[in-house]
Amino acid sequence: MAARSNSVASQSANIQQRASQIAGQVAAEQGWLESKLKPKKITARYPIKGKTLLFATCGFGSLGDALFGYNSGVFRCLHVDEQY
Repeated sequence: MAARSNSVASQSANIQQRASQIAGQVAAEQGWLESKLKPKKITARYPIKGKTLLFATCGFGSLGDALFGYNSGVFRCLHVDEQY
C-alpha cells in the first residue's frame, strides 16, 4: 500500500511539474497586449452558485415560458374576437 501511495504522490508531482512548465511556455509566448488584457484573477460571474443558481435559472426560464404562453393566448383571443 505504501508503494502505491508513493506512486500516486510521484505521479501528482510529475503532473504539477509539467503543468508549471506548460504555464511558463504559454506565458513566454504571450504578446504584450494579451498579457495586459488577460485578467490577473478569475472570479465567479454570478453572486450565487451551485444548486441555487440552477434552480434560479430554471425558475426564471419557466416563468418566461409561462408568460409567453399567457401572452399568446390573450393576443389570439383579441385577433379572433369580433368586438376588438
